[in-house]
Amino acid sequence: MADPIDIVMLTFNRLDHLIATVDNLEARTTQPYRLTIVDNASGADVRTWLAENRHRFHQVILRPTNEHLPAFQHGIDATTSDPYILTEPDLIVPDAQPCWLTQLHAKLEAHPEFGLIGYGLDPVNRPSVLGPEVIDPAARIDDTLVEGSLGMWFQMIRRDALLVPYELDAQACEAIRGAGYKVGWLDSPRPYHLGWDDHKLHPGHLASKNPKVNKAYSHYREIELIDRPPTLLELANAAPVVSATRAAGIPDASVLELSWTGPSVAAALPDAIAVEAPPVAALGLRSGAAGAVALVDPPAAEARELLAAAFHAAADTVVALAPLSTFGGAFALDLCPAGWTGVERPGPAALPLVLAQRADADTELSEHLGYKTLEEREHWLSLFAQAGFGTGPRRLWVWRRETPLDVPATVDLAGSSVDVWQRRPPEVAAAPEGYTFSQRVRGKIARERLKRRVRAAQGRAAARS
Repeated sequence: MADPIDIVMLTFNRLDHLIATVDNLEARTTQPYRLTIVDNASGADVRTWLAENRHRFHQVILRPTNEHLPAFQHGIDATTSDPYILTEPDLIVPDAQPCWLTQLHAKLEAHPEFGLIGYGLDPVNRPSVLGPEVIDPAARIDDTLVEGSLGMWFQMIRRDALLVPYELDAQACEAIRGAGYKVGWLDSPRPYHLGWDDHKLHPGHLASKNPKVNKAYSHYREIELIDRPPTLLELANAAPVVSATRAAGIPDASVLELSWTGPSVAAALPDAIAVEAPPVAALGLRSGAAGAVALVDPPAAEARELLAAAFHAAADTVVALAPLSTFGGAFALDLCPAGWTGVERPGPAALPLVLAQRADADTELSEHLGYKTLEEREHWLSLFAQAGFGTGPRRLWVWRRETPLDVPATVDLAGSSVDVWQRRPPEVAAAPEGYTFSQRVRGKIARERLKRRVRAAQGRAAARS
């Protein structure tokens, strides 16, 4: 039986990815290995899972702060196998025979000139912004080995190849070349990269790698795919409306928001549709065009006419968020036509609205939230939906058809001449023209080379004496 190979996995949040990675690693690895987890001060859910599953790991190294990629060094120092493996916690190892680890180890042994060999990624979910993968034929060493740098995708590294502390994947590749070795990766079999879907699943995590806010990382083009994050004020305004449409069983994609103070429902729900300040004449919506129509702060002069258009277009529900004065103080039941019923509810209270507005205006708080409102939108919507207490500036009216029409899966704007509100793309740092290593990193490599030369000279001198 071969000696186990140490695998160092660096974790930070994204519990769903971590569980899938560990489960598949156990199921699809037949060669002995020892898994060391280095956790970068993850949230309570990840740390709780690690505590409950610690028996599955060789060791767990807990860091009190997020050290980013340099935290790999704690795992390197705490392990002994030669070679060892570094990896991210968002990779599904391929189901292969012989297993992925056996193939990787055999390839490194067959090529002593390589100090690091890892894996290429399955391109099935490769983000469009990265473009197609291109392999230079001159870089091919054999049928599966390609010479070139790679990320933390099961990097198998010789102990004497990486002589400087681990800081970045690209820095490690350069340092290994500086030690006289080559660097490469296998293009078959390939792991599946869960992290390539983080622009949808974990946008806050992905956005934290923007070098504009975190210099520990280089540019990630996938950030350009992240949806526009809602502000807290938008979530606060949207919450009572969303609570009403969901309680009626209306799919988010079947909600049409007509807003005169800037979209909030569609800003909070990526599948909803919004139209800003539409003139009544331009609506032209067919009967039952949307499951629900939400009127947000309609002008009092056109409120009744707009409400009539909403009743016509809604297959099931109409919601209005506005001051009492907008509808002249009328009861909800007095505003709806025959075949409808309506109730009046509290709108968002004044205090939560003010708190949300001030949090958005606070630079430090706003930067802290960033894209996290995308991942945490449901928590915020739930919180603000409970905030209909005290005196608020607006009321919520909810009307429903006594006999609903068929609710469409999505809003149908056929026949309407309105322009759908478009989300502003998020601001991202410009892609660098090329990756340039810091003088500090180059200095470390140079100093390590000097140390080796000094030790060699000392050894020769001792031999002569």
